[in-house]
Amino acid sequence: MVHIRKNHLDMTREEKRRFVNAVLEIKRRGIYDRFVALHIRVNSMDYLDKETGKRLGHVNPGFLPWHRQYLLRFERELQKVDPRVTLPYWDWTVDQGEDSPLWDEEFMGGNGRPGDRRVMTGPFARDNGWVLDISVVPVGDENPALNGNYTHDDRDFLVRDMGTLTDRLPTSKELDDTLALPVYDCPPWNHTSGGEPPFESFRNHLEGYVKFPWEEKLGKLHGAGHVWVGGHMMYIGSPNDPVFFLNHCMIDRCWALWQERHPDVPHYLPLTDTQDVPDLHTPLGPWHTLTPAKLIDHTKWYRYDK
Repeated sequence: MVHIRKNHLDMTREEKRRFVNAVLEIKRRGIYDRFVALHIRVNSMDYLDKETGKRLGHVNPGFLPWHRQYLLRFERELQKVDPRVTLPYWDWTVDQGEDSPLWDEEFMGGNGRPGDRRVMTGPFARDNGWVLDISVVPVGDENPALNGNYTHDDRDFLVRDMGTLTDRLPTSKELDDTLALPVYDCPPWNHTSGGEPPFESFRNHLEGYVKFPWEEKLGKLHGAGHVWVGGHMMYIGSPNDPVFFLNHCMIDRCWALWQERHPDVPHYLPLTDTQDVPDLHTPLGPWHTLTPAKLIDHTKWYRYDK
């Protein structure tokens, strides 16, 4: 059955309650933490191999189809609890600031408290039972956004630090300029792709590693969502914060919007066998069930409300 993914601003109170309850239930069953562990394992290797080496989920063309499958599998687990639940998205181009309904006590909860940045409100606060079992922090001098080296984080509570590392979320112009790019991706298929004219990497501009010359230096689109929330959202243990899934649902929607704008170009590149990155017909690990080709058309599983 094809279901509809909504902007969280358009969800009813009951729809939000069902979504939160399903998340809490798969956490109780230990399923949620398996998704966190998978993200840490796969993406640590992606970052360590960001220039040469086999990459699956980040800093390569597979970023969008890999996360599409990751979200699909997560959503299916929620639907085993409640078949009426679908993933919502967070459109940060219009929905900005700590006063957004996103951070209501009955939905995602609020910012971290001063000092240790521990989240104290909402269903994902430690005091309300949201206990982190798998958490890591980066080690070394490299930027955390590209650092696959980590150590275990002993804190068992969720951390947020909104607006500290960047005080801005993406704008509509920033998104429109990226959606206008007509080429999905280009060599060297990593975090440097499309950084210079003619900017031939929609994927890398959406992922947020490169910018147009007229854009501010810090944070872009996918990356800006992570950086603005801060705390656990800053690194590869980011699925510990359920807002991760709303941010990535927005990114998946952006890929769908781009496909609609560019019906006559390849919706995934590379098309042929390419060293270190998935091509169109590479079964994506660790599941090895679907290829980018099979994930391009999302409409057989879900549609977006707008």
